[in-house]
Amino acid sequence: MILELRDARQSAPDRAWLRNVYPLYLHDLSEFDDGYYQLDERGLWQPDHMPSWLEDDQDLPLLVVVDDRRVGFALVARAPSPWIAPGCDHRMSEFFILRRERGAGIGARAAHAVFDAHPGRWEVSQLVRNERAIRFWRRVIGEQTGGRYEETADEEELRQIFRVKPSAGAARRAR
Repeated sequence: MILELRDARQSAPDRAWLRNVYPLYLHDLSEFDDGYYQLDERGLWQPDHMPSWLEDDQDLPLLVVVDDRRVGFALVARAPSPWIAPGCDHRMSEFFILRRERGAGIGARAAHAVFDAHPGRWEVSQLVRNERAIRFWRRVIGEQTGGRYEETADEEELRQIFRVKPSAGAARRAR
């Protein structure tokens, strides 16, 4: 299985795919988000953050491609984005793998590939009601860091902060 990360801004078909699939992610997220995203009278999710993902140079909209098939995305905010905790370089803002592709390790491989490609201090957060996401990110971040990460929580989110060193992926894969 060949996994590739592709910047969705580089081609019209990739941009269109991301725009079309993003509502599926929001639908899944709506179970946990306490109403931040709402369907408007036309059936469109609001607020619509997709334009900034596709236009802002601070943001990095990555498609997860496996064997030439688009299977998900990772939307990464980069400093000095206002959405990142002070002192962090990157934030995994949104992450989604199509349901039929889940459970095969694609999500973990994609997350590690994103982290490995962007060394620095990372922030990842999950909604406290999304237990599946919390288990996934604790496992993946634990693998990525050898268990060395900070975790904090408030009423809405659980948050991990950790550092990815250059070439950390090669060392981790060698284990």
